[in-house]
Amino acid sequence: MHLHLVLPGLLWPGAQTADPAAGLALPALERLLGHARVRAAAASSAEHWLLRHFGLDPQAVSAAALRRLGEELPAGRADAGWLCADPVNLRFAREHLILADAATLAITAEEAAALVATLNETFADIGRFEAPTPERWYLLPNTPAQARFVPLAEAVGRPVARCLPEGEDARDWQRLANEAQVVLHNHPVNRAREDAGQPLVNSLWLWGNGTAPEGARAPLAVVQAATPETRGLVRAAGVEPQAPAPLLTAPTLTVLETLARPALHLDLDGWRNALVALERDWCAPLLEALRAGRLKTLQISAPGERATLELGVAARDLWKFWQRPRSLDALHKTLP
Repeated sequence: MHLHLVLPGLLWPGAQTADPAAGLALPALERLLGHARVRAAAASSAEHWLLRHFGLDPQAVSAAALRRLGEELPAGRADAGWLCADPVNLRFAREHLILADAATLAITAEEAAALVATLNETFADIGRFEAPTPERWYLLPNTPAQARFVPLAEAVGRPVARCLPEGEDARDWQRLANEAQVVLHNHPVNRAREDAGQPLVNSLWLWGNGTAPEGARAPLAVVQAATPETRGLVRAAGVEPQAPAPLLTAPTLTVLETLARPALHLDLDGWRNALVALERDWCAPLLEALRAGRLKTLQISAPGERATLELGVAARDLWKFWQRPRSLDALHKTLP
């Protein structure tokens, strides 16, 4: 049996943080790291790494179409044309306007429905908005966008002025974003949030346009995934994704993204908690499966902004008694 485990966020992105995993009891992970063949490849976002491994061009395919295909919606197609129109908060920090995504906003389903209804009334000539979840919104424009947008993950915590759309109709989309800010800022939902001391849902982040994801191919017949982005990618390859679980019945690709969000937001406590859960729920069971021979080979890929870590360990490697456990912090110190 073979498992390819993809762990975006395993590498803590802040190189200035010394020993981010210090003090954590991670014996199974350290044993796996100690016995694995380790290679550090070029840095990559998890999204681009996955698209390439499914045979798609990260610079061309529509992330919005893939993510919407992965939502818990009635079955549909991964059509091009969709944009992600995610709710965000913009605030001034010193002289810059900084973006915070919906993960920090605690938007309720009722708030999202009210805000999207007003957007549809106000911008009916632009297209149709929808909100399958309070955190993830979409726009199907009447005229497909010809701009190049910055993905939300690359804009979080960064000055917005450096992340504006570019291209043929970029000014039109920036104008829509500005007009949407006015509508959202004056909405009763945001007046109530302001009275309650909550951050405002005061802007939309448009991104994710591109070509239809045609020709996607799953690397393995069984794929486990939990987030809508990855579930949509798997469905585009003609495979129905399964929920992540360390109990395998066939060679499996598992994309486990529990570390990705705290790493993106530089939430060190959240990342450490997710690392403890990874040790308990995955590393310890997989190490035992290797020892018992139920799992023959384990491959781990950890794409990140510092490097992409590639590790391989086989059941027979555990007999190499001279190889000692290796801490994650020690591994961090070998990276640029």
